[in-house]
Amino acid sequence: MYPLLFEPIYKEMIWGGRKLSDRYGRRLPSDHTGESWDISFRENEMGRVINGLLAGQSFAAVTGPIGGESRAKWLGPRFVNEEFPLLVKIIDANDNLSVQVHPGGAGRGKTEMWYVLDAPEDGKLIIGLKDGITKEAFAQAVNENGGQAVEGMLNNLPVKRGDIIYIPAGLIHAITKGVMTAEIQQNSDITYRVYDYGRKGLDGMPRQLHKEEALAVIDFENLHKKTATPGIKVNGTPFTYYIANQYFCVIGYDLDHMTHTEESDPDKFFIFTCVEGNCVIHAGDTATPLAESYSVFIPAALGRFSIESAHCKLLKSFVPEIDRDFYRPLLKAGYTKKEIYSKTAADFR
Repeated sequence: MYPLLFEPIYKEMIWGGRKLSDRYGRRLPSDHTGESWDISFRENEMGRVINGLLAGQSFAAVTGPIGGESRAKWLGPRFVNEEFPLLVKIIDANDNLSVQVHPGGAGRGKTEMWYVLDAPEDGKLIIGLKDGITKEAFAQAVNENGGQAVEGMLNNLPVKRGDIIYIPAGLIHAITKGVMTAEIQQNSDITYRVYDYGRKGLDGMPRQLHKEEALAVIDFENLHKKTATPGIKVNGTPFTYYIANQYFCVIGYDLDHMTHTEESDPDKFFIFTCVEGNCVIHAGDTATPLAESYSVFIPAALGRFSIESAHCKLLKSFVPEIDRDFYRPLLKAGYTKKEIYSKTAADFR
């Protein structure tokens, strides 16, 4: 048992480009590569191991079937009888993505977050609606004149490299031209497009919109934050706490000229996504290099491992016990409940 790297699953998109090659040296199948699925456990998009003795095996073959004994060692006891819960991607927006929203809930729901890997000087993301936009007004805009009036109703958030944006289900959003993100999300691919600039797809046909489905789930009550999440850095540690909800937790690691050692959690797996620099993960007699933009899977039963780096920033994602894994460590470090709520995207319901 050792940390697993997977062959990227590339997705051709009408808005995709070549930045994954130009920036990270990846070999791409298309000049319109929009997404790289780097940790994927899905029937038709199954990751395949590329390092160590298990190289060539699918993620499903390594962990074994649902209910199987080996599944607890790889994923943790909670997921012995459940589907794999997370999906980790890199997204290159060479053009605007469609204005979209995702439904909520376990299984078919999709809550996600973005880490901005690259953005132009005037880079922005579409995050939510402008204040005061009603469902009735938005529905009228969606259904008249090709939906063009929608553009004036969207909240534009200026962004730069390193910004973290939390996107709960129901929050309308879109990545815009020139922005590249790392995305951590529920393992769902359900997207309701509400506006797509009148474009046609790679097949030359108009892209499908899901107006009614989108209108049914969009947050028109301004329940969700529409800003970047600054997070809370815990003094004396490399950790910055960003996001915690029932679906996933995200904690940043800033490692400079150091080796950080910790234990895996026998109850759950971890994923590390390298968003800056590079590192080497040592576990037993294995050494796993992790380069910028790539992700690695840490098995639940791995035990002690260390991360050695001259410089890197990692995002650690996992399905948390929110109180134990997020809330209590920050309270213990001296932060107040008010600070936790204002500086992180934490949902303790």
